[in-house]
Amino acid sequence: MELFINNNLDAAYNLALEEVLTRNYPTGFLMLWRNANAIIVGRNQNTAAEINAEKVREFNTKVVRRSTGGGAVYHDAGNLNYSIAVPGRLTEHGSFAENAAPVLAALRELGVPAVFSGRNDILVNDCKVSGSARAVLGDKTLFHGTLLFDCNMDILEKVLIPDPDKIRSKGIKSVRARVMNLSSFFPGVGIEGFIEKFAFALQGQVAGCVLKSVPEEFVLQAQKLADEKYRTWAWNYGTVLTYSFSNSRRFPAGRVSVEFNIKDNSICDLHFSGDFFGLHPAEEFAELLNGTSLEPEILLKKIQSCNFEKWISGISAEDIADLFV
Repeated sequence: MELFINNNLDAAYNLALEEVLTRNYPTGFLMLWRNANAIIVGRNQNTAAEINAEKVREFNTKVVRRSTGGGAVYHDAGNLNYSIAVPGRLTEHGSFAENAAPVLAALRELGVPAVFSGRNDILVNDCKVSGSARAVLGDKTLFHGTLLFDCNMDILEKVLIPDPDKIRSKGIKSVRARVMNLSSFFPGVGIEGFIEKFAFALQGQVAGCVLKSVPEEFVLQAQKLADEKYRTWAWNYGTVLTYSFSNSRRFPAGRVSVEFNIKDNSICDLHFSGDFFGLHPAEEFAELLNGTSLEPEILLKKIQSCNFEKWISGISAEDIADLFV
């Protein structure tokens, strides 16, 4: 089994590379990789209900959906991720523990008192340091997980907590757990040093594990898939779930509030309220926007194409569009 150490920090590319290798690489493999700050959303989740959109923008956090189930997680460059792809459809209950075994053994070899817990977690001193997820892609099963080493816990908490007053969703919610970093077990060692130690220990736990570079053909395929899938609004934010959203902001020209439902990724049942001024009833403007996609570029173009100041005066199209985020 080959071990790849992927040094790219782009979450969209990294998830694309993981999928390309799982589907197309001729054998099973291991991969270690990191992302710059990003929220990685579970395949079956409603992204809008998992993130604090304002904090996501404040901290310039990418939001990318992965191919596996489970809950939303925060990644930054202090968080190490591992991928394990093995031939066959391994969907039985014990497969999480079986494929996490070399990770667990490598941590213990490095002096970390790690234990496997529940269905898919690794704990240290009763705190979660790793969670994992699984998906069958092609003729292989992909297992991947996190290893919190020196993650910014302050940002983690802020970007992963949505405003419950704004979003009412029936989607699968993430379950928050008490977490900790592994850096306290490695004084004076940074994340790069930990990766080197962990990779060496991991090779000792997997028979025939050899460190190799990702072949260029798979790099090119991953770049293409990242652009076509993992960077798109439809993949990262689109959902088959119907949910409700509300938001309100005060502008110099008055307060504007919106309430609407989202169905098939489009606005419906939109209602404007507030103390803003307009020459015509805002219900007319709402009716024009019903049926519009929530994709930001499409929504903004729709607003700009309307003579929106007839209904809401003194507020820019960009500010109106931001109310729908």
